[in-house]
Amino acid sequence: MAAIDSVRTARESISLAIRACAAVDAAHLHRATGFLEAAGMSVRLAEAEIRAIPPLDSAKLRRETILLKRQIGIMMRVIDGCAALRRGLSARLGDPAPAYTPQGHPVGAPPGAAAIELHG
Repeated sequence: MAAIDSVRTARESISLAIRACAAVDAAHLHRATGFLEAAGMSVRLAEAEIRAIPPLDSAKLRRETILLKRQIGIMMRVIDGCAALRRGLSARLGDPAPAYTPQGHPVGAPPGAAAIELHG
């Protein structure tokens, strides 16, 4: 497989992950994780292919890579939104479950609902 095909496969996997995140249920979110893992593997494969055999059409590969970068940005906004929603729901509902940053790190105990009401 050529590097450009691996980049396209990564883009397709990210698109599927974005669509899976649109459905708000655990099964779809779990599938999104699998799509993102597949995208990561495709990117690593593209990197290995580029190192092994320099691409014949580097401009075309560059365009595909720019499109991949844009899709990654979209996916990061989706993840940031999910993390913010989780933090907000935890605080609003007084849920003792930990909240997480977009990077997946736990944050301190969410403030009580009254603190949220005072701050907006």
